[in-house]
Amino acid sequence: MKSNIPAYLITALATGFVSAEPFEQCPSKAFLIQGSPAQMYGVDLVSAKATVLAASMNFTTEANNDSVNAVGFNYQDQYMYGFSKQAPRSVVRIGDDYILQRLNVNGLPDTNFYVGDIHVNSETNRAVYYLYHPKFGLYGIDLTEEADEYQAQLVAGSANWNLAIYDFAFHPHSNLLYAVESNGDLYEINLDNQTPTFIANLDIAGDTGANGAGYFDVQGQFYFSNNRSGKIHKVDLSTSPIVGYTPTAAVFTLGPTSNQNDGARCAIAEVKVTDNSIDFGDAPMPYKTALADSGARHLFDPNEDQSNLVYLGAVVDGENINTAADLQASPVDSSDDGVKFVTDFVAGSTSQVIVTAPNDNGYLYAWFDWDQNFQFDPDEITVSKYRLNQGDNSVLVDVPSDASMGATWARFRVTDGSEANPITASGGVTGGEVEDYPVTTYGSLVYPSENGWVTLAYEDQWPFAGDYDFNDLVVNYRTKLIEEDGQALGYKIEGELVGIGASYHNGFAVRLAQNSGDNIKRVLRSQVNESEISLIINNEIQTHTVLEEGVNEAILVIMPDTWSYVTNQSGCSFFRTENGCYASDKVSFTLSVSLNAGLSLVNAPKYTLDPFIFGASGYSHGQFLSGKDPRSWEVHLKNQAPTEKFDQSLFNYPGSDDASNNLFGYYFQSPTGLPWAIEVGSQWAHPKEKVDITNAYSEFKTFAESSGRESTLWFNSAKLSNVILRGE
Repeated sequence: MKSNIPAYLITALATGFVSAEPFEQCPSKAFLIQGSPAQMYGVDLVSAKATVLAASMNFTTEANNDSVNAVGFNYQDQYMYGFSKQAPRSVVRIGDDYILQRLNVNGLPDTNFYVGDIHVNSETNRAVYYLYHPKFGLYGIDLTEEADEYQAQLVAGSANWNLAIYDFAFHPHSNLLYAVESNGDLYEINLDNQTPTFIANLDIAGDTGANGAGYFDVQGQFYFSNNRSGKIHKVDLSTSPIVGYTPTAAVFTLGPTSNQNDGARCAIAEVKVTDNSIDFGDAPMPYKTALADSGARHLFDPNEDQSNLVYLGAVVDGENINTAADLQASPVDSSDDGVKFVTDFVAGSTSQVIVTAPNDNGYLYAWFDWDQNFQFDPDEITVSKYRLNQGDNSVLVDVPSDASMGATWARFRVTDGSEANPITASGGVTGGEVEDYPVTTYGSLVYPSENGWVTLAYEDQWPFAGDYDFNDLVVNYRTKLIEEDGQALGYKIEGELVGIGASYHNGFAVRLAQNSGDNIKRVLRSQVNESEISLIINNEIQTHTVLEEGVNEAILVIMPDTWSYVTNQSGCSFFRTENGCYASDKVSFTLSVSLNAGLSLVNAPKYTLDPFIFGASGYSHGQFLSGKDPRSWEVHLKNQAPTEKFDQSLFNYPGSDDASNNLFGYYFQSPTGLPWAIEVGSQWAHPKEKVDITNAYSEFKTFAESSGRESTLWFNSAKLSNVILRGE
């Protein structure tokens, strides 16, 4: 050990010992020293707002060009103490003018200390400044009495502790010291027996690295700040020593980042909200909402000028939510107005949310408590740093297939995007807003499966046989019936348009109906909540009238003209049906329909429903339809009756191949039972242009003419050269 007495003494004599004024009271803010030369910040732990208190921290008679570290606040004399790296290295005292005053200290090794804090013994009122270096150990300097010369004492055995720490802090009541290593290992240090004890590895969600600043508040809450991310984690150590419980960490707020960080705070000061410029969430306990629980909060006007604010909806305001009692007294935030839910949240489905932003400055985060465990888990983040445009933004939310049914909560946070890392569902952020909403998740009856498709394929020459290649319209298709407590709440119909081999213009629609022989189930138009219909095609919200007018049945027009939604490959006459013409992107669609109350699940149609094609308005659909409304022409799956819009006179048209018979319930089939529309129970490879389906699938004819009793796996026997392979 090398003594530096001469250097300190000489320096002290040269500079004179001029005592600055102490701080007037025990400050609530945290002090943060960063950089080289050292700068002093004041950090409001509630809002994360950092204010420059001293742009440069100089000595009384010389400029400072280096760092100051290992700072601690002595609430006995109301001064801060630290260690200056500037030669000659020295212990310094800092008053309310942030001027550095060297102290004469004997007994310290010649090294740079960057870990330190002040211990004030509440019983003896003795104040000791402790400095730690992993190589040299822990030194204590008694500051109880002001002196011209101080003596540092090595704590026995501390040179062998080997703690990889960058700061520590004394508990305000137990006289124990706490520190967190870079990997989240929490240590408790008892100076009476000179022993550090490993307590637990804190879950810091990958926020590893130097934790250069540590603080306590009067309730025994321990805060430590990661230099790299700026995240300030909070650990409840109100019970100290730690016996019988395992502490956990949560992000409390997001502070400034720095390669060099050290912090100090008056450990007997309370951390609480002191104004109404902080916006809190509203999710009830035990969600992390109140300040005492490291709740989500934003200082929405950090520059205090009411300009360039980042928020959702029309307004933002602040609340004072320190505790659960404050939250119960003020459970609703009237400024939560930026999120609208277009569709229900159904397990295994994709839902639509409209988020309104007043400008282009916001970045959105969202969490849903899918498992209803009353917390927003890290894996429940569904939107992460999504750039918002001014106005309404359509945001799609994937609901996990294992989401629990019932009432739960969602949390939306918006920031200016300046954060280095994605924010979490709790903790403070400077700028932005948090909005919490109650939501309900539902169960569903899915057909054929959450991620599977059936394929619908149509011939549009009906009532004539045509080329029978079954690619005039090809659609991947699935449905969901949304239910709760035995009541049908709505439907979700998803699909992909994968082929158009037609010269005619066909529309595509679905009637909410199920025909199983004599058991016919239908939803009437009056049972549909038309205001909550949502149709998205290729991620764009559609504006045409989806619920067909002038009928009693619920008919949903997904595409009035399928050709209007595709982009054909250059040199190709059709969409994904010709040789070498498979590169065009499929067209996806999602239709969500809500029902008015009163339809029981047992009476609700389900499974395939009734998808069909019809003649697009304004286009000819063959000479036999001359003078008729194209909409009056339809093609349904075999033996599915047409809708009210259908022209019954088209049945058994002279010279046609149609053998429909209302009396027997035969529809859209030839005299030999061949259909004009088929449903295949998988994602199907449809025939190429002008290839009769019986030449692409040799067993199809037997299957169709036996009404499905024979060759039931006909779709597995494709002649590969005659079909468009899946995925092409």
